[in-house]
Amino acid sequence: MSKEEYTEENSKTENSKKSKENKPAKTNKGNRGILIATVALGVLLAFTVVFSIIFFYLRIRDTRKLLAGEESKIYDKYYVMITENSNTDFWKSVYSGACQEAERHNAYVELMGENLEVNLSKEDLLRIAINSNVDGIIIEGDDDKETLELLLQAKAADIPVVTVSDDNMESNRISYIGVSSYNMGKEYGNQLTQYVKNNVTEDNCDVLVLMDESFTTSSQSIILTAINEAIETANISDKVNIYSQVVSSGKDYAAEEEIRDIFVGENSHAGPDVIICLSEKNTLCVYQTVVDYNKVGQVEIFGYYISPTIKSAIEKDIIKSTIVVDTKQMGRCSVEAMNEYMETGYVSGIYLIDADLITKDNLNANEYVTDVPGSDAQDVDNDSLESSEQEGGGSDED
Repeated sequence: MSKEEYTEENSKTENSKKSKENKPAKTNKGNRGILIATVALGVLLAFTVVFSIIFFYLRIRDTRKLLAGEESKIYDKYYVMITENSNTDFWKSVYSGACQEAERHNAYVELMGENLEVNLSKEDLLRIAINSNVDGIIIEGDDDKETLELLLQAKAADIPVVTVSDDNMESNRISYIGVSSYNMGKEYGNQLTQYVKNNVTEDNCDVLVLMDESFTTSSQSIILTAINEAIETANISDKVNIYSQVVSSGKDYAAEEEIRDIFVGENSHAGPDVIICLSEKNTLCVYQTVVDYNKVGQVEIFGYYISPTIKSAIEKDIIKSTIVVDTKQMGRCSVEAMNEYMETGYVSGIYLIDADLITKDNLNANEYVTDVPGSDAQDVDNDSLESSEQEGGGSDED
């Protein structure tokens, strides 16, 4: 073997030894990494398990408390309140007053139709109440024949009925809770005559009275009679052209479309000089339409009820005045009448509710304004309002 071959052979042997010496070191490093990863995963898993146990324990504890609370509350009476406009601030306030009175007598009141995926009609809700054999029904009165038949069925099933806001004496209801239609019409008439005397000189004043579809024919007639009496008493009959229109209340957006047509429809012409609204919903719809179609300053609005939007409109002189009903009192009296009938078998046939006139002058001093509900279903676009005030004349501040 030559010297060069010997040297090459020794070199290979040494490299082989070094390679064998290095292998255990690399293996040890790999095992150490696997061990660290395993420990980390184990800690994370343990933390997750502990967290899950604590989380579900707390949820179970809270659920048990909730169930225990519900099971411990047993009511003596179960009443239902039914209206086609349960989403308005007016009826939410009536319901709030009813709940306050019911709590004092360990009774439960449900505002039927709330939080349902399907919109049920007033008649459908009434059928459900009768079939459920509730202890009492508090309902917004109307002239509908189907409603009348169902209320008579409730009477036959010994379910007492209290009508609220509007009446239907043929239903054999035990009591009516609401405002005097004559007094309300007289108040609107006084406001109208005052406006005409101060603002109308030569031209006639066209006055539109917006009736809600849910109003009974009797109530509509009484209100119009009272308004006309005020006009005649003030000797301004020759200056006022008064007419009425019934607006839909049960169908979605029907009222909005009908009120819009008053101002921009084919037969709208110049539109009325004064609009008298007899419901919160119609007041809001008229206000929204006047703003949207740049009619601010061209029509005077006499509204009904108070809410954040109506309050703001009065401050801006877009709504001249509004009649406010003590809705909390209305709700309380409805339950009070029901309880009295349950206990004694007798009850007063009519409970008249307090009402007040609100204008810009007494807006912030009136007791009803301090208890305005949180929000309206409608919001008026501020940009539309500014544009309407600039083009239509706006308020006195302009």
